[in-house]
Amino acid sequence: MKHYLITGGCGFIGGHLAHELSAAGHRVTVLDDFSSGREDNAPPEARIVRGCVTDGALLSELAGTCDGIVHLAAIASVEAAADDPERAVAVNVGGTRNALAAARSGNIPLVYASSAAVYGDAGARRVRESDRCAPISDYGAQKLECERELRGIGPLATIVRPFNVYGPRQHPASPYSGVIARFIALCRTGEPLRINGDGSQSRDFVYIADIVRLLTAALKREAGEPLTVNGCTGQTVTVLELAGAIAAACGTEPDIRHGPARAGDILHSCGDPDLAAASLGFKARTPLDAGLRETVAWQRGTDQ
Repeated sequence: MKHYLITGGCGFIGGHLAHELSAAGHRVTVLDDFSSGREDNAPPEARIVRGCVTDGALLSELAGTCDGIVHLAAIASVEAAADDPERAVAVNVGGTRNALAAARSGNIPLVYASSAAVYGDAGARRVRESDRCAPISDYGAQKLECERELRGIGPLATIVRPFNVYGPRQHPASPYSGVIARFIALCRTGEPLRINGDGSQSRDFVYIADIVRLLTAALKREAGEPLTVNGCTGQTVTVLELAGAIAAACGTEPDIRHGPARAGDILHSCGDPDLAAASLGFKARTPLDAGLRETVAWQRGTDQ
């Protein structure tokens, strides 16, 4: 049995990871400031500490008894980072530096959740980890800056770049929720699905259970050179196709309304999964239609 620290462990991804590690018999400590996380996302047996990753002393104290850190805490969206840039830099950059310092001090592995936003708008091709990064948002630039600093700590750092993660416990009302959670909620209440532009923009949607498997594999990998991998499926769906698939999963007909395209939006985003497969044995298992059914079932269950 090992003891792991998850920053942001009461968030969407962090809560699922905490459940997985706890179910495997490990001790889990969660650090979360509850700016967006929910206590019921974490397993009841986890130790939950209310605090922020900007508190370096607290983070180091918690990490001192741990065998590894998964650093998920962030102002985790392009829009939120733009709305409060000073806070975003403090949390996204300063908090990551604190996590790095804690890992160095304890000589323990650190898994960092970066973002596909580091690639910017790379076109319709699959992007590889070795491709040039050209973020077009402050959020993406902050994530890329942290990646560069983390690579300097040697064999203990693993960087995961998740693409568009979805699944149960992604609350549609949260400012951090993605398009899938919101579209499901709208379909279920008979409201129209509003799409910016013609809906031809495409994304690589990866199910939460798959991302948790990747993070777990990264946490347990043997020491070696710093590693950066995509968290993706290697397959895309357009937003218009997604709307139809969600309506089908909800048993409704889609009511789609088109609005103007948003300036600065990334048109296409697709990751290359080969390096994660070769280095960590990871391959996404969940087809989009199956993941949508699970997510719809969860949202329906919250009505009870």
